[in-house]
Amino acid sequence: MGLEHREVTDSDTASSSDKRDLEHRRRALSMRRRDLPESPLDRFRAMWNLDYGRLWGIGVATNVMRWLETVALGVFVFGLTGSPFLVGLIGFLRMAPMLFLGVFIGALADRANRKLMLAFSNSSLCLIYIVLAFLTITELIELWHVAIGAFLAGTVWATDFPVRRAMVADVVPANRVASAFGIDMASSNFSRVIGPLAGGAFLQEIGMQAVYLLGAVLFLTASLLALTVRTAPRRNSGASIPGTDRNGVTNEASGSVLNDLRSGLAAVRGDVVLSVTLIVTVWMNLFAFPYQHMIPVIGSEKLGVSPILVGLLLSAEGLGATIGALSIAALARPRHFTRAYIYASLGFLAIIAAFSLAPWYWIAIPLLFIGGFGMSGFGAMQSIIVVSSTRPEMRGRVLGVLAVAIGSGPIGALQVGWLASYLGADRAILIIAIVGLALTVVTVLMFRRYLVSIPRYRRGASI
Repeated sequence: MGLEHREVTDSDTASSSDKRDLEHRRRALSMRRRDLPESPLDRFRAMWNLDYGRLWGIGVATNVMRWLETVALGVFVFGLTGSPFLVGLIGFLRMAPMLFLGVFIGALADRANRKLMLAFSNSSLCLIYIVLAFLTITELIELWHVAIGAFLAGTVWATDFPVRRAMVADVVPANRVASAFGIDMASSNFSRVIGPLAGGAFLQEIGMQAVYLLGAVLFLTASLLALTVRTAPRRNSGASIPGTDRNGVTNEASGSVLNDLRSGLAAVRGDVVLSVTLIVTVWMNLFAFPYQHMIPVIGSEKLGVSPILVGLLLSAEGLGATIGALSIAALARPRHFTRAYIYASLGFLAIIAAFSLAPWYWIAIPLLFIGGFGMSGFGAMQSIIVVSSTRPEMRGRVLGVLAVAIGSGPIGALQVGWLASYLGADRAILIIAIVGLALTVVTVLMFRRYLVSIPRYRRGASI
């Protein structure tokens, strides 16, 4: 009996050992398969997610309107006033909400129902644009009406980072976040191909009322899409953070919006990757992107072209940015993120400086097409780095801080408008581009390890 029992025990032990070996081999094989490089087409599977598709559609609708209005409003206000400064002022009002409200919207987005926030903001703007269209048709529209409309539209766009993009990260698998944002950025950039051309054509052939009516339709579409997005209840990782209890359930008594703002800022200060990314974001929005507000002025004054051809300038940049963003979605790897972000930013600033010196229209177009690649590298990497470096329950707050960094653009718009009033639009763009280049280089020299850093992925936030 003893011998028989021993033989059975040995057999069971051998069987158990074999099972462990088999399980070990299976895990090793699974890990090897996971480490194999994906084909570029595999990385576009995020589009198969219907909820992601709805959020993508909202981004397309609102971004087409954003860039359509950039050209239309610039030409319309410059024709109405003849003042580059007032063109820059309207640009300031369109971006001011991101500067002043972005971080508060981010804190609110971590507490409220993001889907309802997105639907409400877009439906409200639909009604406002109907009113502006009526004022334009009846010839009662004045500059202050346009200014109010621009500010309210900017308030809706201020929700994009802390609300819509946070929802994108919620509805796609963690290993598809980079691809999802790359695709989203590509469509955003492609809207810059369609929007400026449509804006120039509508303004030239129909009038500003067509721009506002189309905006009403697009914002209504975005609102309806937002209501159909299915989102799972958000839970944190179990950490004790302001506004939640230890089980991750919202607890209004345990925190406040002010505490949420502090925790978002603390998360940025405590991470070099986040800090440098946001510093460069400020430089780009102060000294790079404001040049877009002067394109209608340069097109009309220096290059002497029609509104449609002014729109084509921004469309050329958008086409380059679309191709660049699709390339990022297919090929980007974590070890490339920070370097791609910095090199793309420097390249974009250099192209802006070259554009300001272009003497002819047909030289300006290829320059802006090339510049689009730099712009897409900056924009796509910015979102991917920030989302990948932030815990899911903190994304709204940190993306709200990012929105504030982007919101520095209004100051840049006023700055370039003021310089253009005294020096001309082309010289103003050249000056801000050179300053932006210098500040970005200094930032990189101060934090050299940023170029070799890989975003610090946390649970639920990986590529």
